[in-house]
Amino acid sequence: MKQTLAKGFRYPYAYVAFGGTCTHWWMRFLKKGFYHCALVLGNGHDWILIDPLVHFTDLIILKNVSVKSAFKNKGYRLVRTTPRIPEITPVQFRPMTCVETVKRFLGINQAKIWTPYQLFKFLFLKKENNP
Repeated sequence: MKQTLAKGFRYPYAYVAFGGTCTHWWMRFLKKGFYHCALVLGNGHDWILIDPLVHFTDLIILKNVSVKSAFKNKGYRLVRTTPRIPEITPVQFRPMTCVETVKRFLGINQAKIWTPYQLFKFLFLKKENNP
């Protein structure tokens, strides 16, 4: 069993939000509508938004908010998933991006997923995310 430093609980629900606008020159190589991704972890009532931006990672506590409608109203697509604790593997060095941050929080160890659209396809195609 894997040990953590803190006592407490893990949020059982997660939504990954995909969207954003093209704000940097290098983003023009990404698929339209998939410029950014963010993660929302929660228990159905209380949520934590983890928004990895270029210059910092924003962490916001959301209370009494409908996550689905809040993000959909801003033009984001949501994919429901479940965070998991992955098996320990050799260290893989990858750039610190929004995709890599979300993958690490969700326990996804897929080196070939680099873009928000690739992450969207990976999550969307998993049967457990689409009951």
